[in-house]
Amino acid sequence: MTSEKSIPKDVKVVSLMPHMHLRGKDFEYQAIYPDGTRTTLLSIPSYDFNWQNTYRLKEPLNLPKGSKIRCVAHFDNSAANPANPDPSKSVRWGDQTWEEMMIGYVDYIEDEPLNVSSK
Repeated sequence: MTSEKSIPKDVKVVSLMPHMHLRGKDFEYQAIYPDGTRTTLLSIPSYDFNWQNTYRLKEPLNLPKGSKIRCVAHFDNSAANPANPDPSKSVRWGDQTWEEMMIGYVDYIEDEPLNVSSK
């Protein structure tokens, strides 16, 4: 599965939190800059639902307007996946743990200053 979000203004990325359920196999975040350059921000080659971690960047990552964040993830609905609740069933998107989802949460700070005025 792939999801992608364009960044509409300059931001500083501070943390990432991948989320899938029991069939989640791997998860990767990529930054794609306006010039087409790509950087892997986070790679989890063996996703585990029990981790549910937020990964805070050591230093905020500056992403200019026009950049994209892409998430790429794979699922394992086979009997070889010991966490799979039922490999014989079709899997749909859903909030329940026996269903599936793929969400790439991103925490960021906008670079624009707040426009605050006093009266």
